[in-house]
Amino acid sequence: RSYKIIANIPYNITGAILKKFLTAEHQPENMVLMVQHEVAKRIMGANPTTPRLRGAKESILSISVKAYGEPKVIMKVPARYFSPAPKVDSAIIAIKNISRQTFQKNNINEVKFWEIVKKGFAHKRKKLSGNLKNVISAEKLQENNFKNKRAEELSLSNWILLAKN
Repeated sequence: RSYKIIANIPYNITGAILKKFLTAEHQPENMVLMVQHEVAKRIMGANPTTPRLRGAKESILSISVKAYGEPKVIMKVPARYFSPAPKVDSAIIAIKNISRQTFQKNNINEVKFWEIVKKGFAHKRKKLSGNLKNVISAEKLQENNFKNKRAEELSLSNWILLAKN
């Protein structure tokens, strides 16, 4: 049976909830969640189609959500709309078309993909050539023009390319 999730989730466990449902054996079709506004911006990561988020960087969180679904910020919900008002603004996000299609259509191992991504983000100030030196050869990084980049500069499609190598 298919199912959808609609929830206002505790902000301190947003990442854990997303991981649990996105990586579950039986994933939801869609999720609509109210999350902290800053987390919504991190989920969207570098997204040139969302002008307010230009300059944002990718993170493990943004790559994770994009690998399994299509995230979209529906609206910002200012703190003043709550009583008592919290110290942070909220946002409603939708994650549609949740599946493992990214891994299947690119013929990449899901576990191996996440190992590469986690190692790439292990030391955020280091370049990929340092973080991935025991995983991917310097030649492969250079071949794809990733040698002098940091993990936050790579899109989901870049990570897929690295995992294929």
